[in-house]
Order: sequence, then C-alpha cells, then structure tokens
Amino acid sequence: MRIETRVIDIIEGKKAAPVTKALLKMMSECYRCGVALRNFAYDFVLTQTKLSIPVVSVGNIVAGGTGKTPFIHYLAKALGESQVAILSRGYRRSGKGTVVVKSETTPEECGDEPALLFQKLPHAHIIVDPNRVQSGMIAQTLGAKVILLDDGMQHRQLHRNIEIGVMDARDLFGRGHFLPRGFLRDSPKRLSKADLIILNGVKEDLESLTSRIRHYTQAPITVMELVVENNIELASKKVGLFCAIAAPDRFKDTLKNMCCDIVFQEIKADHLPFTQEEVERLAVLAHDHGAECLVCTEKDRVKLPKDLKLSIPLVVAKIALKPTFGKEHLEKIIQEVLQ
Repeated sequence: MRIETRVIDIIEGKKAAPVTKALLKMMSECYRCGVALRNFAYDFVLTQTKLSIPVVSVGNIVAGGTGKTPFIHYLAKALGESQVAILSRGYRRSGKGTVVVKSETTPEECGDEPALLFQKLPHAHIIVDPNRVQSGMIAQTLGAKVILLDDGMQHRQLHRNIEIGVMDARDLFGRGHFLPRGFLRDSPKRLSKADLIILNGVKEDLESLTSRIRHYTQAPITVMELVVENNIELASKKVGLFCAIAAPDRFKDTLKNMCCDIVFQEIKADHLPFTQEEVERLAVLAHDHGAECLVCTEKDRVKLPKDLKLSIPLVVAKIALKPTFGKEHLEKIIQEVLQ
C-alpha cells in the first residue's frame, strides 16, 4: 500500500494506527505554524506584485477534490476564453521551467489539469510555472485581458483583484486538521479575504452549511451542481471504472446517481497515470465482470493515447458545473471583471 493511501485511510478513520496518527498530528502542527507565518508575512511585511490587468484568484483551503478545475472552466467560458490567461503550477508534471501550453504540449510536460483545460479551452492562454508573477507578466505580453490564478489562495506573491474560494460541502474544513493529519492546507480564517464562495456537492441543508461557513466569512455564496453532460452514454449501464483523482468516491457516487452498476473498479492516487497496457488489461477484466463499457474522468483520459483499441468501449464522463443557488453573486463578479 502506498504511504499516501495509508495516510488518507488514517485521516478518514478507516485505519486506527494511534502511533502514526500522533506523529501526523505533530507534523500537522508544524505545517499549521508554517502557514500562519507565511500569512502573517504577506499580511504585514511582504509586498505583492500588481499587474496591469485584473487577476481573479480561484483557490481553496482544503487539499484536492473541491471542484476547482471545472469551476475555472466555467469562469473562463463566462469571461470569454480568448481574453483569459490561466496560470497554473502544473502539479506533478515532469517538465521544468515555464510552459505556454500548445496543442503539441504533453500532459507530462505541463500537468494533467492544464492539459485538460487547454483541451476544453483551446482559445485561452494556459501558462504553467510555479512563479505566478513571471507567468502573469507573460500573460500580459500575450494580450490577455484577465488572469485566472488557478489554486491561487496560497500563492500570495501576485496581487489579486478578486478572491474566490471553492469549497466542497462534504468536507468544508478538511477533517478539522492541517496536512498531513487532515486535509487543511490553509487556515479557515483566510476565507475572510474571499469576495465569493463557490460551494459544490451540496446534499444536506444549505442553511446549516452556510452557518458553518459564516464563522469565517461573510462573502456571498453561490452553490454549483455537478452535471454529466453525456449522461445518456452512461445512464443505467453496467460499467467498469478507473480513475486517479483526489475524490474517487464522489466520482462513483456521480455514476450511481445515474443508476450505473459499477461491476469493476481500479483506483490510483491523485494524478498518477494509467499506461495503455493497464487500460487494455482493465477493459478485459471489466468485460469479464459483465461491464458494457469502461469509464473514466476527463483528467484520466487526457493522459492516455488517443488511439486506444479496447475490448469494450471507453466512455469519458464529461463533467460541468451549473449554478443552482446564488447565481446573481457569481454574475456580479463576472460583470465586475468584464468592466
């Protein structure tokens, strides 16, 4: 079992491991102190670089699986993708330096999420570099009118005009602990800086969720619902599933909500690739279990060869977000940026 998987099992209470849990708690306190020191420095000591075009930061306080990427896609479409530059760090990419994503750029060079965003937003400028100031300046020279700072809440060197916090209703505060004891990557107090909260995955009473969020911020809340755009291809089918994402259980729940019968599954840690040979093997196993098709996420598909030849069809679940509550707050932010 991978160390990452074991730690996640401990965080989620699937394993006891009291000694490991105590060690993770100590590490978590060190992480919390580091976060507090960084935020203090940017609040009171360090200066931020301000660009000549507006910067919209889209980030979260919890590691992984809050729905940032589909929201970035939604926002870029609403702002006019040809005017937008998306700045990403390219998590777990093998390439180095600055990459302006083009059609020939591989996911290994830029990261799976930037590659996916380029596929869905071919007219946007997508720039990968851990140095957001440098990539922001490149965006200006490319003629971008607005910058979307992906995963921007913890990258404070670049001044932002608007801060949007994305939260998942199923785990608002990362199990109540900082990494690695929990999933918090920043203090919930940072939400006080947000101009808008995007809330995904709402299944329970919205009033209760709002009350918990209001302990930290008075920012308006827009609720977004995840939809599968090609649900007709998947509804009520027996499927084999494979994915390497931060929240596989949510992906499984999405399929189950379409009355899919998941007869086989293979799950890896977030961002890990599947090889062509692995997928061919999974298709055979899924077929042997009675699956009518093999299904994965768009983020998994972007890392696979285009000309796969499998024993059963491969269907990619095409995910999108739509506002279901507080849409006017999101529209107000969009109009402010456009003006």
